Amino acid sequence: MMFPRLVPLRRATISAIASVLLLTLLASLGPSRGGQAQSISLRQLADDAGVLLGAAIDADALDDDGYRQLLVDHVNLASTQGNLSMAAVQPEQGVFDFSRSDAIVDFAIENGIVVRGHELINGAVPGWVSAGTWTADSLATVLRDHVTAVVTHSRERNPGAVIQWDVVGDAFLADGTPRPTIWQQVIGDDHMRIAFEAAREADPEATLFYDDFYDDVAVTQDSLASGIPIAAGANAERTTCDVVPKCVAVRDRIAALVAEGAPIDGVGFQSHQFSPDPVDLARFTTWVGDLGLEWAVTEFDVPLPVTEISNPESLEFQAQVYADALAACADATNCDTFVTWGITDRFSPIPAETGGAFDGALWFDASDAAKPAFDAMAQVLTQRGSPRPTTSSEPPLEATIESTLAPDPGGDREDEGNSTVVAVLGTIAALGLIASAIVIARRRRASTTAR
Repeated sequence: MMFPRLVPLRRATISAIASVLLLTLLASLGPSRGGQAQSISLRQLADDAGVLLGAAIDADALDDDGYRQLLVDHVNLASTQGNLSMAAVQPEQGVFDFSRSDAIVDFAIENGIVVRGHELINGAVPGWVSAGTWTADSLATVLRDHVTAVVTHSRERNPGAVIQWDVVGDAFLADGTPRPTIWQQVIGDDHMRIAFEAAREADPEATLFYDDFYDDVAVTQDSLASGIPIAAGANAERTTCDVVPKCVAVRDRIAALVAEGAPIDGVGFQSHQFSPDPVDLARFTTWVGDLGLEWAVTEFDVPLPVTEISNPESLEFQAQVYADALAACADATNCDTFVTWGITDRFSPIPAETGGAFDGALWFDASDAAKPAFDAMAQVLTQRGSPRPTTSSEPPLEATIESTLAPDPGGDREDEGNSTVVAVLGTIAALGLIASAIVIARRRRASTTAR
């Protein structure tokens, strides 16, 4: 996923205002449970539950023994993050560099972990592509040759290691119009079919996915960065595809591909949960099953404002969001893959991608200590696999929570024509940390009410 950077503000100003907001909004909230590190392997629990529990791998961090051990102990699937993108592996036409992706695959094979290749085609292209002069046919050849070369390399070098591919990603804008990538501008809608056909021909056994993001804050940021009107993203109120323009566009395009007989097997939901009211994935993904396809959670994390990364109440809410999303996939008949965008905050890309406004998004902290999200996922997996003992004395988290929040003071966000909506969403984009402080307060209140 592409994270537009937040509008820069003076850090001291942000911190001061956020602190005042938090103190005011949280004064009435009581103490909260904290997470307990588990002396168990989430990898084993995932195996028992029949879930592929994955993490995006930082190739540069594989020299770190502690990082490697976390992965070996707790995941059974590795995502290549951006290391198999076109910009990464073909920086010059016809010149390929697989060193980083091969290092990830070698690590995975050495430790009995399968691999998800991410992403073959999106808007991030090397300069020789973006600066080239192309016809539809000549660029289609470039696209086809690239996908064929990358997938063939993986299949021939390490047969059976890469079992899933995100073939195309981020092809639509928030308002449902196609993202104006060079593929779309020169080739048109057909570029997706060409990519999927090339991937299937190169590896008939791999599972092929389209991948995109929908949550309301990320969609709003993308709208502002793209200069298009702000459109509704997915949240707790907008939990069906029909009311999210981007999802409608993706659904219609995927349906057309299926009707054409294109070899697409599934749809990935990136799920960087910046949203104050996270979407119910179980409901939001029903259309995928209607098309006879699989779905997967492909880049999951729950970023927190930097002022909140050690707050027990914020961590508890984060844990609940992890539990709800994992349970949605584990309980679905057409989802078996749940991938987080890293495993430890020590190597999370979120701070860099959000201008330092957010951090603490993953299930191990910057000291590699397990967070409450670890417990939450362990409990979900234990309930769905073989019963296993836990070292935590805390009662299990509920599988879902029901928010009893008051209406959003910014107005009815369902009304896309209301100018107040634009003002509120614009504030979220421009004052990312301050708005997120309010979000955390609402999250805590929801968590307290649920208890």
